[in-house]
Amino acid sequence: MNTRELEVFLAVAASGSVTQAAGIVGCSQPSVTRMIQELEAELGFELLHRVGRRVQLSEEGVAFEEEARRLMASFGELAARAKTIAAGKGRVLRIAATPALAGGLLPLALARMPRDAQPPEIHLTQHSASVVAQEVRAGRADIGFSSLPLDMPGLDVLHLYGAPDVLALRADDPLTAMETVPLSALRARPVVTMIDPMRFQRGVDLALGQEGVELGPIVRANTAALALQLVRRTGAVAVVDPVTAHGFAFPDVAIRPLQRQVPFYWGVIAGSGRHMREQTRRLAEAAEAAAMEIIPGIARLDPSLAGRLVAPDDAARPREMPTPLADGAAR
Repeated sequence: MNTRELEVFLAVAASGSVTQAAGIVGCSQPSVTRMIQELEAELGFELLHRVGRRVQLSEEGVAFEEEARRLMASFGELAARAKTIAAGKGRVLRIAATPALAGGLLPLALARMPRDAQPPEIHLTQHSASVVAQEVRAGRADIGFSSLPLDMPGLDVLHLYGAPDVLALRADDPLTAMETVPLSALRARPVVTMIDPMRFQRGVDLALGQEGVELGPIVRANTAALALQLVRRTGAVAVVDPVTAHGFAFPDVAIRPLQRQVPFYWGVIAGSGRHMREQTRRLAEAAEAAAMEIIPGIARLDPSLAGRLVAPDDAARPREMPTPLADGAAR
């Protein structure tokens, strides 16, 4: 199997005609037929069925077309990257991040980096925390920005941060008159919460339970950005992470501190023992500078504490952040 055969097959699949495919790829009709036959022989199944003067994909051909397109796209990216390297412009910077950090922090960090300090191409993808760890550990991402858990085999925690969760509410909500909002003010209110009982939402639920606060109707969202949109449109309130709250900054959504602090932790991870490029290091520095600027109450923490911040049960969850590093206190 070679890329020429895949190119011919995809041309036939797209045009539905051997004759048209021959014109697309620049070879004779018999050559197209021969290459398709050779490809089918190697795969062990038919790719095409003839229907009158046209051809259509078999069931197996439909599945194979998807894989062939993905593979050819990868080859195209590889060729483009090779040209970039040959021009002395360096490699692609691959970043994996959770939705809060991908949307709320990293755009600000990239905006802070001088053009001459940025790589020619950046890939930024968002995933759950566990997938971010997998992407970095497998080498599919050069650096990861993630909430807990961070302390995992095969990963180095480069930086660790904490800041209190906050309350998001519509700008016309009466609670905006308060400088800090008690959890009791949420009693019987419509609330947007997270579909994440094992991590973020567990701390919020624990605090509510300890203060005896029963909520009103609940809408569960899988990202804090979606929770902010629901607050805007429905008038519900939401306890959200401070990165999303201050990073997105919708003009019609007010953010207020909670009287009871529920800490939110996140950090920067890389593969254990891997060399960090200068561009990657500068991105991490830009992300820290952006976070210190926009997030009230942020603290830079000792990365060695990352493994101690995931409580084995609700009762043991930390209620106050550890002491911040001397040079990382809130600004």
